[in-house]
Amino acid sequence: MEIDEMGLISRIVRKLLGQSTAPIAFKAKGEGCGIAPGNDFVFPERISLGSHVHIEGNGYFNGQGGLTIHDHVIFAPGVAVMTSMHRYRGASMVPYDEVDLLRPVTIERFVWVGMRAMILPGVTLREGTIVGAGAVVTKSHPAGAILGGNPATQIGSRDMEAFRELVAQGRHYLVLKQKQGLRKREVLDPR
Repeated sequence: MEIDEMGLISRIVRKLLGQSTAPIAFKAKGEGCGIAPGNDFVFPERISLGSHVHIEGNGYFNGQGGLTIHDHVIFAPGVAVMTSMHRYRGASMVPYDEVDLLRPVTIERFVWVGMRAMILPGVTLREGTIVGAGAVVTKSHPAGAILGGNPATQIGSRDMEAFRELVAQGRHYLVLKQKQGLRKREVLDPR
């Protein structure tokens, strides 16, 4: 086997195992970001990551229409973020045509997106939003919204006064975990 063939086989095996074959060239990337293997970044040159962004594996992040992720955002496994869609209204073909409609997505500071949630084109997730597992977010909601369902609706709200106090005190989970070795604790939920 020739050296070029070995390199190709190595790249294929790494891809199958969810290991990156090369560094991802994002438009911007802040400090302290953690990206698990197995994510698919489409148009990464149109994706901006703030500082202390954590992305678990098996996600799909389409930056075609522009994706801005601010500081201290956490994505659980299997999250999908879409910034483009096919044109079917007024299309020259069926079921859709060759036109990609671009709608940027913005995810503000301290957002937490649950497992297998989907964020659709044009959405802004405002500061402190929590997206429940499996939710399909089709529109923007106020800061501190707790979202769930398909399509996602607001099912609750954070206590934004307490939220802002923790932010002001520097009680940022990813920073404390990375810099001070913060460890998770298990506590039985009495509900």
